[in-house]
Amino acid sequence: MASSLGDRVVFDTEPIVAHATSERGAETVDTYLDAVGEGEIEGFLNRVNLTEIRVVLARSSGRSDADRYVQWLSDVGVRSVGTESTWRTAAEYGLEYDPTLGGSYALATADDLDATLLAGPVEEYEGVTEVRIRRFRDGPA
Repeated sequence: MASSLGDRVVFDTEPIVAHATSERGAETVDTYLDAVGEGEIEGFLNRVNLTEIRVVLARSSGRSDADRYVQWLSDVGVRSVGTESTWRTAAEYGLEYDPTLGGSYALATADDLDATLLAGPVEEYEGVTEVRIRRFRDGPA
């Protein structure tokens, strides 16, 4: 697993939500989370993406379930990254490629950490060459 991803992976919002809600592709995300938990790779989430995840999960499953899942991610070993070191790069990605705000921060975090970004099939990352991007599924959920 580590050789196919590199040593580090940054999770975008979509794969984590898919995992939490058992959408198509969740088993692929589970493989990456297992690799983080086993210490094979390092896993990261920007706090902007973590915020999106909590909002989506709280709306569908309630705040308590969302908080338990977010805590579980931390327990597995996924580390959160603040915006202090990534905001300017996130702004540049926003200007250059026009992704969502969360997408800009996911790209900036992967760029800053020289990590692979695990993302969905969304078109917002088309043309990005500065960051390695791996899709966890093809097509929508």
